[in-house]
Amino acid sequence: MKKELKVIIGFLVMLGSIAPAFAVVPLIDLEAGTSLVTNMKAHKVGDIITVLITENTTANASSKIDANNKSEVSGGPGLGILDVVTDWGLNLENKYSGDGKTQRSGNLQAEITVRIVEQMHNGDFRINGNRMVEINGERQLIEISGICRARDIMPDNTIYSTYIADARIAYNGTGVVNSSSEPGVVTKLVNWLF
Repeated sequence: MKKELKVIIGFLVMLGSIAPAFAVVPLIDLEAGTSLVTNMKAHKVGDIITVLITENTTANASSKIDANNKSEVSGGPGLGILDVVTDWGLNLENKYSGDGKTQRSGNLQAEITVRIVEQMHNGDFRINGNRMVEINGERQLIEISGICRARDIMPDNTIYSTYIADARIAYNGTGVVNSSSEPGVVTKLVNWLF
Protein backbone atom coordinates (compact mmCIF):
# COMPACT_ATOMS: atom_id res chain seq x y z
CA MET A 1 0.00 0.00 0.00
CA LYS A 2 2.88 2.39 0.83
CA LYS A 3 4.45 1.61 -2.51
CA GLU A 4 1.20 2.39 -4.35
CA LEU A 5 0.84 5.66 -2.42
CA LYS A 6 4.40 6.66 -3.37
CA VAL A 7 3.62 5.97 -7.06
CA ILE A 8 0.45 8.06 -6.92
CA ILE A 9 2.21 10.93 -5.16
CA GLY A 10 5.10 10.75 -7.64
CA PHE A 11 2.62 10.84 -10.52
CA LEU A 12 0.83 13.87 -9.06
CA VAL A 13 4.12 15.71 -8.51
CA MET A 14 5.17 14.99 -12.09
CA LEU A 15 1.77 16.10 -13.39
CA GLY A 16 1.97 19.27 -11.31
CA SER A 17 5.40 20.10 -12.75
CA ILE A 18 4.29 19.81 -16.39
CA ALA A 19 0.84 21.39 -15.93
CA PRO A 20 2.18 24.98 -16.18
CA ALA A 21 3.49 24.17 -19.68
CA PHE A 22 -0.04 23.28 -20.79
CA ALA A 23 -1.56 26.25 -18.97
CA VAL A 24 0.31 28.69 -21.26
CA VAL A 25 -2.35 28.19 -23.96
CA PRO A 26 -5.71 29.02 -22.39
CA LEU A 27 -8.87 27.30 -23.49
CA ILE A 28 -10.50 30.72 -23.97
CA ASP A 29 -8.54 33.87 -24.83
CA LEU A 30 -10.87 36.80 -24.16
CA GLU A 31 -8.49 39.40 -25.63
CA ALA A 32 -8.14 37.64 -29.00
CA GLY A 33 -11.67 36.26 -28.94
CA THR A 34 -10.51 32.71 -29.58
CA SER A 35 -11.11 29.36 -28.01
CA LEU A 36 -10.75 25.69 -28.90
CA VAL A 37 -13.97 25.90 -30.93
CA THR A 38 -13.46 29.32 -32.53
CA ASN A 39 -13.73 29.63 -36.27
CA MET A 40 -10.68 31.59 -37.41
CA LYS A 41 -12.40 33.13 -40.45
CA ALA A 42 -11.83 36.81 -41.14
CA HIS A 43 -14.44 38.81 -39.26
CA LYS A 44 -13.17 42.33 -38.61
CA VAL A 45 -11.51 45.31 -40.25
CA GLY A 46 -7.85 44.59 -40.96
CA ASP A 47 -8.27 40.83 -41.40
CA ILE A 48 -7.09 39.36 -44.69
CA ILE A 49 -8.92 37.16 -47.18
CA THR A 50 -7.60 35.36 -50.26
CA VAL A 51 -9.76 35.97 -53.33
CA LEU A 52 -9.80 33.17 -55.89
CA ILE A 53 -10.40 35.04 -59.15
CA THR A 54 -12.18 32.81 -61.64
CA GLU A 55 -13.72 35.11 -64.23
CA ASN A 56 -14.94 33.79 -67.57
CA THR A 57 -16.87 36.09 -69.87
CA THR A 58 -18.34 35.56 -73.30
CA ALA A 59 -20.45 38.00 -75.27
CA ASN A 60 -22.06 37.54 -78.67
CA ALA A 61 -24.16 40.00 -80.62
CA SER A 62 -25.52 39.85 -84.15
CA SER A 63 -27.93 41.80 -86.27
CA LYS A 64 -29.45 41.38 -89.70
CA ILE A 65 -31.33 43.95 -91.74
CA ASP A 66 -33.32 43.37 -94.92
CA ALA A 67 -35.14 46.38 -96.34
CA ASN A 68 -37.08 46.60 -99.58
CA ASN A 69 -38.90 49.70 -100.77
CA LYS A 70 -40.67 49.73 -104.10
CA SER A 71 -42.54 52.71 -105.59
CA GLU A 72 -44.52 52.89 -108.80
CA VAL A 73 -46.00 56.03 -110.34
CA SER A 74 -47.74 56.22 -113.71
CA GLY A 75 -49.91 58.58 -115.74
CA GLY A 76 -52.05 58.58 -118.84
CA PRO A 77 -51.88 60.65 -122.03
CA GLY A 78 -52.05 64.42 -121.77
CA LEU A 79 -55.17 66.42 -122.65
CA GLY A 80 -55.53 69.69 -124.48
CA ILE A 81 -52.24 71.34 -125.22
CA LEU A 82 -50.49 68.48 -123.37
CA ASP A 83 -51.73 65.86 -125.84
CA VAL A 84 -48.12 65.38 -126.93
CA VAL A 85 -47.51 63.55 -123.65
CA THR A 86 -48.03 59.83 -124.01
CA ASP A 87 -48.61 57.21 -121.34
CA TRP A 88 -45.80 57.38 -118.83
CA GLY A 89 -44.61 55.49 -115.78
CA LEU A 90 -41.86 55.50 -113.23
CA ASN A 91 -40.76 52.51 -111.21
CA LEU A 92 -38.33 52.89 -108.30
CA GLU A 93 -36.97 50.08 -106.19
CA ASN A 94 -34.59 50.43 -103.27
CA LYS A 95 -33.15 47.32 -101.63
CA TYR A 96 -30.78 47.09 -98.72
CA SER A 97 -29.39 44.07 -96.97
CA GLY A 98 -26.82 44.04 -94.23
CA ASP A 99 -25.67 42.02 -91.25
CA GLY A 100 -23.11 42.30 -88.52
CA LYS A 101 -21.69 40.08 -85.83
CA THR A 102 -19.38 40.60 -82.89
CA GLN A 103 -17.92 38.11 -80.43
CA ARG A 104 -15.69 38.63 -77.42
CA SER A 105 -14.46 36.35 -74.66
CA GLY A 106 -12.11 36.64 -71.72
CA ASN A 107 -10.66 34.43 -69.00
CA LEU A 108 -8.83 35.50 -65.86
CA GLN A 109 -7.69 33.15 -63.11
CA ALA A 110 -5.57 34.38 -60.23
CA GLU A 111 -5.27 34.48 -56.44
CA ILE A 112 -4.86 37.73 -54.55
CA THR A 113 -4.95 38.45 -50.84
CA VAL A 114 -7.04 41.46 -49.87
CA ARG A 115 -7.81 43.29 -46.65
CA ILE A 116 -11.17 44.02 -45.04
CA VAL A 117 -11.29 47.83 -45.04
CA GLU A 118 -14.82 48.36 -43.68
CA GLN A 119 -17.54 46.41 -41.95
CA MET A 120 -20.89 47.70 -43.13
CA HIS A 121 -23.97 48.15 -40.92
CA ASN A 122 -25.50 44.85 -42.19
CA GLY A 123 -22.35 42.84 -41.41
CA ASP A 124 -21.00 42.71 -44.98
CA PHE A 125 -17.35 43.56 -45.63
CA ARG A 126 -15.82 46.02 -48.07
CA ILE A 127 -12.56 44.55 -49.33
CA ASN A 128 -9.68 46.04 -51.27
CA GLY A 129 -6.30 44.81 -52.42
CA ASN A 130 -3.72 44.78 -55.19
CA ARG A 131 -0.72 42.75 -56.23
CA MET A 132 2.11 43.83 -58.50
CA VAL A 133 4.56 41.34 -59.96
CA GLU A 134 7.58 42.49 -61.96
CA ILE A 135 9.66 40.01 -63.93
CA ASN A 136 12.36 41.04 -66.44
CA GLY A 137 10.92 44.52 -66.91
CA GLU A 138 7.36 43.24 -67.35
CA ARG A 139 5.02 44.58 -64.72
CA GLN A 140 1.65 42.91 -64.02
CA LEU A 141 -0.82 44.60 -61.69
CA ILE A 142 -4.00 42.99 -60.33
CA GLU A 143 -6.44 45.17 -58.39
CA ILE A 144 -9.71 44.09 -56.81
CA SER A 145 -12.33 45.74 -54.64
CA GLY A 146 -15.93 45.01 -53.73
CA ILE A 147 -18.33 43.84 -51.04
CA CYS A 148 -18.65 40.32 -49.68
CA ARG A 149 -20.82 38.59 -47.12
CA ALA A 150 -19.22 36.97 -44.07
CA ARG A 151 -21.02 33.68 -44.78
CA ASP A 152 -19.43 33.47 -48.25
CA ILE A 153 -15.92 33.38 -46.78
CA MET A 154 -14.81 29.74 -46.59
CA PRO A 155 -13.20 28.32 -43.41
CA ASP A 156 -9.71 28.65 -44.95
CA ASN A 157 -10.30 32.42 -45.44
CA THR A 158 -10.82 32.21 -49.19
CA ILE A 159 -13.68 33.48 -51.32
CA TYR A 160 -14.46 33.12 -55.02
CA SER A 161 -14.58 36.36 -56.96
CA THR A 162 -18.06 35.42 -58.19
CA TYR A 163 -19.35 35.97 -54.62
CA ILE A 164 -18.11 39.57 -54.48
CA ALA A 165 -20.76 42.22 -55.13
CA ASP A 166 -19.84 45.42 -56.98
CA ALA A 167 -16.56 43.72 -57.88
CA ARG A 168 -13.99 45.79 -59.69
CA ILE A 169 -11.24 43.56 -61.01
CA ALA A 170 -8.43 45.07 -63.09
CA TYR A 171 -5.51 43.24 -64.67
CA ASN A 172 -2.99 45.49 -66.39
CA GLY A 173 0.49 44.98 -67.72
CA THR A 174 3.35 47.18 -68.88
CA GLY A 175 6.66 46.39 -70.45
CA VAL A 176 8.25 45.28 -73.71
CA VAL A 177 5.69 42.57 -74.54
CA ASN A 178 2.75 44.89 -73.88
CA SER A 179 4.33 47.71 -75.91
CA SER A 180 5.03 45.45 -78.90
CA SER A 181 1.41 44.28 -79.00
CA GLU A 182 0.10 47.83 -79.53
CA PRO A 183 -0.29 49.22 -83.07
CA GLY A 184 2.28 51.71 -84.28
CA VAL A 185 1.80 55.47 -84.70
CA VAL A 186 1.14 55.24 -88.47
CA THR A 187 -1.47 52.51 -87.97
CA LYS A 188 -3.17 54.57 -85.26
CA LEU A 189 -3.21 57.62 -87.57
CA VAL A 190 -4.68 55.65 -90.50
CA ASN A 191 -7.33 54.11 -88.21
CA TRP A 192 -8.20 57.56 -86.86
CA LEU A 193 -8.57 59.02 -90.34
CA PHE A 194 -10.62 56.19 -91.75
